[in-house]
Amino acid sequence: MYTQNGIGKMRMYDAEPTVLSAFENSGVEIIVGVTNQDIQTLASSEDAAAQWFNTNIKPHYPAANITYISVGNEILPADQVNAPLLFPAMQNLYAAIQVAGLDSEIKVSTAHSMAVLGNSYPPSAGAFSAQVADTMKSILGFLAYTGSPFMINVYPYFSYSSDPKDILLDYALFLPTNPVVDGNLTYNNLFDAMVDAVFSAMGALGSPNVPIVVTESGWPSNGTDDATISNAETYNNNFIQHVLSSAGTPKRPGQSIESFVFAMFNEDQKPGAITEQHFGLFYPDTKLPVYPVNFTLH
Repeated sequence: MYTQNGIGKMRMYDAEPTVLSAFENSGVEIIVGVTNQDIQTLASSEDAAAQWFNTNIKPHYPAANITYISVGNEILPADQVNAPLLFPAMQNLYAAIQVAGLDSEIKVSTAHSMAVLGNSYPPSAGAFSAQVADTMKSILGFLAYTGSPFMINVYPYFSYSSDPKDILLDYALFLPTNPVVDGNLTYNNLFDAMVDAVFSAMGALGSPNVPIVVTESGWPSNGTDDATISNAETYNNNFIQHVLSSAGTPKRPGQSIESFVFAMFNEDQKPGAITEQHFGLFYPDTKLPVYPVNFTLH
């Protein structure tokens, strides 16, 4: 389905061997995930991290085009067990990749939610929360040293749905509306404002040049008044065109932002809010599209 639809990248949240085998020789670039449950093991020693890498990655690489490994997903700030283990786990995994001689090909990072920011508005005042600042400074130094990206999950939907009085729906959907001005920068959509808040936060900790990869973004097609097929189709198509256009953001114009749509399929059995089941672009049973999506720049 990926190659048929012109999708050149995929994010996995684990290292499921049958999936990696299925994507061998496809050319699709893959982010492989270390599960949150495996972080403690990787943090325990370099040998443990090497065993994880040799078991889960080496049998499939380079036939499977693995470009990044994300150590966990959205650990900071809420996961009090894994938060102090996250950076050691990243260091140990990087050491294992170095030993394998693949540190130029496979980069190590970790995916964050926007909850790591203590302030996101205006974008120029973006800052990490005090709770995560020390750990984040270590992670950013590691990313800069290893040439790895900062991974962030960016959802204008959640920002809009939590504050619909102050955020216009059209602004969240990449539709024409009154811009938001921040100093000498003008924002025409919420996504750019959120990403630039992260750039500002990184700069405030002394790492302004680490690139960003948006590891999740999307819009649900059911579950609330604003979670509709029409809005999801509008957001995801406009989002894809925006990140493929190399327009960048007002703070980083002309720089394309490597990005991933969440998710490929609806998740009918996922617990929680109804919206959580309806972020998919395709139905899991029929593999038919929930709505039309253009994955190529036009």
